[in-house]
Amino acid sequence: MKKKLVAMLLVTAMAIAAGCGNSGESSDTKEDTGSTADGGLIPVTFVRQQDPMAESNVFAHLKDQSYEKNVWTDLIADELGYEVQYSWIASSADLYTQKFNAAIASGDIPDIAIVDKSNLKRLVEADLIVDLEPYIEEYASDYLKELLQAGGDAAIKACTIDGVQYGLPYLDCDMETTQILWLRQDWLDALNLEAPKTLDELKDILRAFKDYAGDGSVGLALSSDLYGNQFDIKGWCNAYEAYPQSWIDDGSGKLVYGSTTPEMKEALGSLAELYEEGLVDPEFYVNDGQKANEALVNGKCGAMYGFHASTLDYLQSVVNADENADWMPYMIPTAEEGAKIKPGVRMATSSWYVVSKNCEHPEALVQMMNLYCEKVLDPELNEYEKYANPGNGAEGLWKLAPVNMSGPNKNQVITQEISEHLKTQDPGDLSGEAYSMWDYCNKALNGDRTYWGWNRVFGENGSQELLMEYQNSENVELVYDQFLGASGEVMTTKKTTLDDMLDETFIKIISGQESLDAFDTVVEEWEAAGGEDMTDEVNEWYEENK
Repeated sequence: MKKKLVAMLLVTAMAIAAGCGNSGESSDTKEDTGSTADGGLIPVTFVRQQDPMAESNVFAHLKDQSYEKNVWTDLIADELGYEVQYSWIASSADLYTQKFNAAIASGDIPDIAIVDKSNLKRLVEADLIVDLEPYIEEYASDYLKELLQAGGDAAIKACTIDGVQYGLPYLDCDMETTQILWLRQDWLDALNLEAPKTLDELKDILRAFKDYAGDGSVGLALSSDLYGNQFDIKGWCNAYEAYPQSWIDDGSGKLVYGSTTPEMKEALGSLAELYEEGLVDPEFYVNDGQKANEALVNGKCGAMYGFHASTLDYLQSVVNADENADWMPYMIPTAEEGAKIKPGVRMATSSWYVVSKNCEHPEALVQMMNLYCEKVLDPELNEYEKYANPGNGAEGLWKLAPVNMSGPNKNQVITQEISEHLKTQDPGDLSGEAYSMWDYCNKALNGDRTYWGWNRVFGENGSQELLMEYQNSENVELVYDQFLGASGEVMTTKKTTLDDMLDETFIKIISGQESLDAFDTVVEEWEAAGGEDMTDEVNEWYEENK
């Protein structure tokens, strides 16, 4: 799998270097479009949720833009002959879920929708969506096909049921699901400390940071969301080769739930020791992310496990509050000295575009995706500043596109592309998103602290470079979540309750409210309450899809 990810990166990098062989592919998006014989537009229906970023940035700065009519709806009409229509626009995630569930129940779904694995399976079982493979094969541009190929088999396998591909994946970067240790670099420097290689060394740093921060200080920032990508425990658990909420091959060809393994018990025991020593906020289990971040902003905490973009929100707020604050990303420490670093990796793609069987032009999805990729992602054809992030406060214009796409290694490729240009402070021939990221990083390097977070992602020794080191280092072994299928009946009906059962006990173990032996008890209860049946269900899928 590690070699596969490296290959994916090389494929994408080669595509960018060569212009993806797609300089003429705009014709793919313009021919065979759905305009009517009399020149009118053919309506294609969608649904969506309101987006706070679009409303606060785009709508506030570009008064002629709305969800229903904007540069993207105009472009699609002009280039493809389709009229984008919204059947409804939900004001919240909960309302969106309610309305979409009702649409599935009634059989009245929009022509094109984006769904998770569970809803994709429900739509298949209700016989409401089409096989997309022939449309992708016939209509996808060379560039879109290269993106899908670079994304690997997992995202396609996850939307394929009984041999039929029902979805077009919204590709994202699997490596960006790995955990990173973020430390206050200015404190490390002041205390003349090196970055930790082991958990014992990290404990020494936490003790030193607490002394340095003084009264009310917190060692390691945690929140009540144990696996929320920020302030969570996954990175600590990975040091013990424990992978909570992931399905891991146990070495016998069977999958086990990572939250229930002996390694997880060991990790919880060490976290309980950390808590008992006072190296974790004593009230972490009632703190959400914002509350956990207060200790960082107030200069009372200098360590957290997070992900590649932690600097764009929580850590940027620390830098905004303290002109001396600086954070750097580090690989997760290991439990034993000299052990391989084994970060957990999940399939980042979590949503897929589907097309209703009632849609008169299923190819519209692929044609619109070609157009989006051409205008935003294609290194030769893109018009990023016009259609994605025009600047002057209007960032996020791309969110108004009815379909959009990221890329399996887009951010890593951009990091490589802008590296030398940051050293010379000359953008050269950079364009599109690469130019924007160079501009942000360069502003940070020249003292504009409001862009500090971007430089810690894309700049020298930033999180994207660290992720590439995860991929390429001989001392790193990536451990993948092996379950890619849609939820079965047991998982659909019981997984949330089963997870809550485990996590409530885990929090009590860490905080000293329960002994470590409670782990064995809750795992037995988990198995009896449906965990064993869910494991059988997952392994049935695994056996069929190896």
